[in-house]
Amino acid sequence: MSDKTLEKAVLKLKKGDSRAFDYIYDKTYKVVFFVALRILGDRHAAEDVVQETYMKAVSSICSYNADNFTAWITTIARNCALNEYNRSKRTTATDFAAEGDYREGAFSMPDEDSFGLISVAKRLLDETDYKIVVMCAIAGYRRREAAKVLGLPISTVSYRLKQSLNTLAKHVKGGTK
Repeated sequence: MSDKTLEKAVLKLKKGDSRAFDYIYDKTYKVVFFVALRILGDRHAAEDVVQETYMKAVSSICSYNADNFTAWITTIARNCALNEYNRSKRTTATDFAAEGDYREGAFSMPDEDSFGLISVAKRLLDETDYKIVVMCAIAGYRRREAAKVLGLPISTVSYRLKQSLNTLAKHVKGGTK
């Protein structure tokens, strides 16, 4: 993904060209979705947060003045997901029909909704390593772009990506956890 092309699309959107939104959405959807999924742990809730994120981003696009749209929109997604998580936690806490501790498993996904290797990565890797794997291996970001978004050196992203992929490969072969 080219940052310059994305920034040009953002400028077009700021000028009122609604067709630029499609390009922006296509280039940022996956990372926005996985940021929300990481926080909420529920696919359907994450999809709702993605919709809310883009609605907020479009309504406040005039306030965007940075040079990293992906970081800006993932910050919005993170805040929306945290708000939804806190809302859900309050709602779940008052659900008297549920047995046991409301926090335990409140956001775990059923097996039929799991994403295979993505759910394994979410379970095995820490948050930063998970983000690196999602951004580089799934969303198609280059390591340099992921490093810029995450605020890490490229060498750190490269090392952690390799280590994370090795960990996942060992797990798939039946070697860990």
